[in-house]
Amino acid sequence: MSDTPAESRTTDVDLRASDQERDQTAAVLADALATGRLTTDEHSERLEATYAARTRGELTPITGDLPEPAAGTALVPPAGTEPVDALFSKIRRGGQWPVPPHTVAHARFGAVVLDLREAVFTRREVVIEAGSFCGKVEIVVPDNARVYDTGTALFGKRSQLGGDEKSKDDWDEDGTVVHITGRSVFGHVRVRRSYEHPWRDGR
Repeated sequence: MSDTPAESRTTDVDLRASDQERDQTAAVLADALATGRLTTDEHSERLEATYAARTRGELTPITGDLPEPAAGTALVPPAGTEPVDALFSKIRRGGQWPVPPHTVAHARFGAVVLDLREAVFTRREVVIEAGSFCGKVEIVVPDNARVYDTGTALFGKRSQLGGDEKSKDDWDEDGTVVHITGRSVFGHVRVRRSYEHPWRDGR
């Protein structure tokens, strides 16, 4: 039996990738998209693979055909990680957008819709700070997501549609965990598991 330590028997490609390494790869992909080296579809496909990668070996091929960013180039976070602030307007974010560990969505005399059904989650657990002042924030979550709303309301409302259809005991243990915080003042923060006609019932 070999006396070689387990650490030396594990090659670099077999080592588990960290959240920071996945974020770094995502930043390289964002730079490639911005410089025309990747199409939108290619970027979406590779971004999804990035955050699904568990080892460094799975990350390496994703950027294997892309050049290293020029020295001194500041890599920016992937598009879609900026705060969402709707002021006298309506903003909808959907499709394959990267959901960062912490998302901020504020609606003031406006409406924000965050559709997470096709989103790429950068973490298994994410936090969404949903705040409304005389406005509405709607969050559409995947069917297998576990949602915990710990936000508050003052002369406002917070609700979860579809909550009666799926009890906590039936939630998928492998599903994404979505923590929702924030404050609703004279407004409404709503979570739903389907997106058909938001606000159609006026609730």
